[in-house]
This record gives sequence, C-alpha cells and structure tokens, in this order.
Amino acid sequence: MIIFCEECGARNDLSSDKLGEHLHTFECTACRQRLMVSKPSMGEGGLNAFAKMAFECGSHERSGKPVSVMIVDDSTLLRKILKEMFAADDQLQVVGEAEHGLKALEMIPELKPDVVTLDVNMPVMDGLTTIKHIMIKCPTPVVMFSSLTGQGSMETFESLRYGAVDFLQKPSSLLKEDLKSQHELMISRVKNAARAGIDTIRYLRPAKVIGVKKTIGTQECRHVFAIGSSYGGYGSLLGLIPEIKPQLPAAFLSVLYAAAPHVDAFVSYLDQHSQMPVRRAVDGDPLQSGTCYLASAFEQVKVKNGSGKLSIHLQSKNDESPGQACDTLMASLSDTLKDRASGILLSGIGEDGIAGIGAILNGGGNAIIQDPRTCLCNETTAMTAKQYGLSAVLPGTTMAEAIQRHCLDTSH
Repeated sequence: MIIFCEECGARNDLSSDKLGEHLHTFECTACRQRLMVSKPSMGEGGLNAFAKMAFECGSHERSGKPVSVMIVDDSTLLRKILKEMFAADDQLQVVGEAEHGLKALEMIPELKPDVVTLDVNMPVMDGLTTIKHIMIKCPTPVVMFSSLTGQGSMETFESLRYGAVDFLQKPSSLLKEDLKSQHELMISRVKNAARAGIDTIRYLRPAKVIGVKKTIGTQECRHVFAIGSSYGGYGSLLGLIPEIKPQLPAAFLSVLYAAAPHVDAFVSYLDQHSQMPVRRAVDGDPLQSGTCYLASAFEQVKVKNGSGKLSIHLQSKNDESPGQACDTLMASLSDTLKDRASGILLSGIGEDGIAGIGAILNGGGNAIIQDPRTCLCNETTAMTAKQYGLSAVLPGTTMAEAIQRHCLDTSH
C-alpha cells in the first residue's frame, strides 16, 4: 500500500501484510510524523459492494445552486487536495476551511454550509467533540472523512451516534483507478449528505446501560421483526435498537449491508448502548424474546420453526454479492410465522426488502417503514411506501413505540 503523509506529502510504501487487524501506525520516512491508518476495506479490483451501492445512491443530483461545503482538517495538504477535488465539480462549492474544530464552530454559523467534511484527529478540538457541538448549536449534515473512519471502527460508530450522516476513509492508494474511484465516491457522498439534509441528523445520547448486566427476555417469543437496511443502516440501527425495551415478547433480526467482521464490531458497539442484548446471528441459535440479532447481507439468513421452537438458519454465501438478503429473510419469516411476522425497512438504496415486505403483508403480518425524509438514502423506503400504500414512521423513539404498540395489541 502507498500512503502519502498529510503534513509533508512524502510517499510511504507500506506492505499490506504488516497491517494489523484494524489500525497500523508508522513513521513518515521524510518528516518523521507519526501516522495512523485504518486497514483498507477495498477488495481486489476496486470498491467493495457497499461503496458501489453508496456511490449509486449519491449519484442522484439535486437541482439548483451548488452544494456549499466546509472542509475541517488539520492537514494543509489534505485541505488543498479536497478543495481542488470539490472545485472540479460544478455542483460543489467550497465556502470555507478550518484546521481544527474550534475554528470550525466559529465559522459554521456565519457560512451556513450545506455539508461539513470533518477529520477525527485534530489539535485544539478533535472531530468527535466538534460534531457534538455542531449538532447542539447549528445542526448541519456532517460527513466524517478520516483515516480512522472506515467500516467497523469505533470512531465511525461514535461519529454516527453523535450525529454524522455518513463516513469515508481518506484515500490510501496511489493506484490510479482506485484513487479516481475514491474521489468520485467522496464527491457523491457529499452531494448525498446535502440531499438528505438535516432531517437525517440526530444526536443520540449515551444510553444508561453500559456496565449494566442484561438478561435475555423470559417471555415467549410471539413476534419476530426482520429489519432491512443498506446504505445508512448503521446510523438507522443506532437510532432504533437502543430505544426498544427488552421486556417485549419479540425478537429482532437485522440484516446489515456490511462484511462479517464489520458486523461483529458493530454488534459489540450496539450492545453497549442498548437496553436489550445485541448478539451476532449464529446458525442454529434459538430466537429469544428481548434480543436483537445482527447478520451480514453477505450471508443467507432464514428463520425456522422446529418442534415449536424458532431458530436462526444462517449460511455463508459463495459469491461476494449481497443479492436480495433482506427479501430472503422476510420471506422466510412470513412462511414460518404468518401474522406474527413483521418487517421493518430503514435507510437504503435498491429494491432489496420491497418484495420481502410484500410477502409479510400477504401473510397477514405487519410492516413498518422509516420516514423517507429521515433516511440518508430514501430510495428503498419511498418505493416500498408507495407500492403498498404504507404510512411512514419517524425513526428512533417513535418507531420503537410503534413496535411496542404492535406487540401489546396482538399478544393476547
């Protein structure tokens, strides 16, 4: 891998086999600056499936004046690169830049940018502290852009919980096609954040459950909710799962458009901030009430009923495509539980989940759709609501209350 130092621009050749599981630190060969990078999530041949999907979502242009962008990064070199990159697109306009969060907080109320790109590691005020202040004082769509904000990183989950609408890693390769693809992706994600607007923003307060011993629900599992989400799924789940009470006679099974290792990391993080236990979906595990299970869209997940006991049936896929993972889960749930099945669709792009919601409704089950205005990408939810004439539900607390009402109204 080839990394360029943000301070002096010197080229550093880094052998990929020396990278740790998540992070690697090294010293710049020229200026001796200590650098830290995330292990790349890009596979052979370009962007992974998640990045491609997100790029497609971001390709929907908004009309009117250019998107105004503010760049916040302590690296002079990187600010220059981003400014030139955005300037090359006539639909973007850089209106300001700052080298740390405190300066950004002084400038944002005056400049009123449509989107802020924000680094994590900065002097004076770091990115995570900055984003909390932005969400409280002047809510603005923020895209985290750092070597630390790759899929599966703690910094990514924290930034989303604090209110960021999207995240990306800084370019980490000199390969011409990869660098070009990453630039195009960055531009598209900034445009998409502007399109989504402030309706997607929410500051998620820390749950009072960290360190508290959680127990599995003791009630019979009468309801199972299949949750589908693709682009924007991390943030949507962070807004929903911590709000659900564990005493409900229901289990929750979510398919996340992320690779298995990233799902594992998210399970650990989400469990720390949720009232009910959050577990990794494992083949053969029984579904227990008051529990949330997460699986990867790169796995085939179904629900089976054996001798009156519900269990997870999970198989790894042979290909690298998520296919119709949400549809598969929801159809299986409808076949197994009929009117006790419920489908939930959160932020996403594409058609996965639309047919699954139809299968659940045809089986007499229940469907809940996140309000498209609050989705980072509203393609899936908007199409589903239109196709089946469904009323959209606000995310977070409102959706959790809708889930609770359904369980209580149909549990006798």
